[in-house]
Amino acid sequence: MRNAFIISTVLLILSTNSVLCQVVAKEIEEIRVEFKLINSDSTYKKVELDNEYFINEGRVADGGCSLTGYSKNGIVKKIVSWVGLSAGNEIIEYYYKNNKLIFVYEEFHSFVYDKVSGEFRHDTTEKTFIGRYYFKNSKLIDYITTGHNRFEDDTVDPEKTLLTESRSNMNAILRKLKNIR
Repeated sequence: MRNAFIISTVLLILSTNSVLCQVVAKEIEEIRVEFKLINSDSTYKKVELDNEYFINEGRVADGGCSLTGYSKNGIVKKIVSWVGLSAGNEIIEYYYKNNKLIFVYEEFHSFVYDKVSGEFRHDTTEKTFIGRYYFKNSKLIDYITTGHNRFEDDTVDPEKTLLTESRSNMNAILRKLKNIR
């Protein structure tokens, strides 16, 4: 009798875990469909900001930076942040549905080190990081990363960091949209 209870409990836990994985997989697929729709729409109004409008204090963008928002009927659907750093270029794309963050795509392109000259080549980069972060109701539900990134330090919370950056960038884009109406 006791063995039957233990087996039933284990099976229940395993089936619950399987159902949860299926739910997350379905949500991720819905998010993928949405950001593909956003990327395929060429009718968005494009708003560009340079660094004085959005760069965070304490962060040095020695290679320049830009923030570009894509909106329709005053609703922001996508924001692209490009930051040139001394080690390479960071590109982060934020995607929104119903004014909520649903997906973040992040890349880092590192400058290639030239062993002969002993310096970094600023005209040549290689993609050294890719991150995909999936959100539902302002909660990070899954992420996939390759390479090394800023979230390797356990004290940096990707959910909190990306939501904070997203809000800050959204506010900057909305201010600009308000000023050009």
